[in-house]
Amino acid sequence: MALHQQIERLLKTLEVPDLAVEIPDDMADEVGLLEVVDLAICSFIENSDDEESPLGLIEADPSAYDLSEEPEREELQAAVRDFMNAGDSTFTLITPQSPIQPDGGESLDKYWVFLLEMPSLSGHRWWAVVNKHKRSDSYNYGIIE
Repeated sequence: MALHQQIERLLKTLEVPDLAVEIPDDMADEVGLLEVVDLAICSFIENSDDEESPLGLIEADPSAYDLSEEPEREELQAAVRDFMNAGDSTFTLITPQSPIQPDGGESLDKYWVFLLEMPSLSGHRWWAVVNKHKRSDSYNYGIIE
């Protein structure tokens, strides 16, 4: 099955079928890329260690996103998914040729780096970073433009 079809299936499984995913054609044969895409998207949905992460922003002020005052974790994660599915969100694999490089200066030799843009949520650029050699070592952070 082609990577594009596998990613579509993954997006449905993660409940973000409307998230636009951009992966350069020359990267489509990269072994393990589907797993890395999964880790990166899940990081945005599940990890709020960085207060500027999508989940961190929503967690900090849930009422601004029409959520209850003390929402359950699942409600916060559903809000992140809603923004990912808003129709204007893009998730892009960063390569050395990409016009935008990670704000944290992560090495593309050592890490898979993805850029998430969700204009419906805010003007942030969000970065998911997955270690190429130790995939359990992944994180995300946001930078306001």
